[in-house]
Amino acid sequence: MKTILLVFFLTFLPLEAELSVKKIETMVKKIQSKRVSKIKVDFAKVPSPFVVVLPRDENRTESQILKPENAAVQFSLSAIINGRAYLNGSWVSEGDTVAGYRVEKILPDEVLLKKEDKEIRLFLPEKKKTNVLQISEG
Repeated sequence: MKTILLVFFLTFLPLEAELSVKKIETMVKKIQSKRVSKIKVDFAKVPSPFVVVLPRDENRTESQILKPENAAVQFSLSAIINGRAYLNGSWVSEGDTVAGYRVEKILPDEVLLKKEDKEIRLFLPEKKKTNVLQISEG
């Protein structure tokens, strides 16, 4: 039995179990050495496949870049005072246009905007409804 185990270990175990530092350095030098090819290619002149540089004229756009039509328009109603509304950072009156929408009506706590077949109602936030001021002349 001992002979069978000895033969088994001798056949399957490598004769050299350890690599010497010298052998590793020789292997690294072989990997790092310059490889010679049958085809001569000057890789310095080969353009990068990852960068596409267009000629100067092709980089210019002649037409105006347009925003998509279905982009959502944001409105911010902050105040309503004496028939005027503070909408998107400026004061507007009935008949004015904001982001393509016409201000149809300004009520004490809401603003009605229209654009073609679309209608938007903007309301003052709850906390601001108590601060609605109506100033009368006279």
